[in-house]
Amino acid sequence: MLPSLAFLIVSCNLQPVSAAGTDVVSCVFPFVFDGRSYSSCTKDGAIDEQLWCGTTSNYDEDGQWKHCSLQEHGGSSGGQPCIFPFVYKNQTYYTCTEEENRGFWCATTRNYDRDHKWSYCADIRLDANPKGPCVFPFIYNQTSYSSCTTDGMSNKKPWCSLTNNYDIDLQWTYCEPSGGKRKRRCEGRWGPFDTPV
Repeated sequence: MLPSLAFLIVSCNLQPVSAAGTDVVSCVFPFVFDGRSYSSCTKDGAIDEQLWCGTTSNYDEDGQWKHCSLQEHGGSSGGQPCIFPFVYKNQTYYTCTEEENRGFWCATTRNYDRDHKWSYCADIRLDANPKGPCVFPFIYNQTSYSSCTTDGMSNKKPWCSLTNNYDIDLQWTYCEPSGGKRKRRCEGRWGPFDTPV
């Protein structure tokens, strides 16, 4: 059995990449620790019982990690919380994005294009599931859609494509109500269960 993170921290004095809340190094999901794959932050092996993640795909080989940020931090908004959905480059985003090469970030107002307010996303918002933004219009079953649809779903949950052509790329996500009328947020999903057919 491989040594735990706690053992490595104590015996080797490993330090996280940098202090949570001040870094821009992102978690990498999934990552391997102790021979097991993790798709979100974990407390496994942590002597301090704090959430952590690998900053490379294989902690067992590289030993690179950091404490997970539990809330938004930095950016031009000083760590204000994310607002979803938000508009960036005239596209609607329902999740954090890596656009702009600044790590995972989100807008802290409804319209980044107008306000230019943003924060780095809390690591606990990230996981290995692919996420939005929904791309509109998109092609599904040779038909163009300009909003979420229930077509093709046996469970009748609204979904959207993550590319402009689902028929070719087969990448999609559920759209879920976010509390207001006609507002949608997407929860990333892949997999064989209830994929649009």
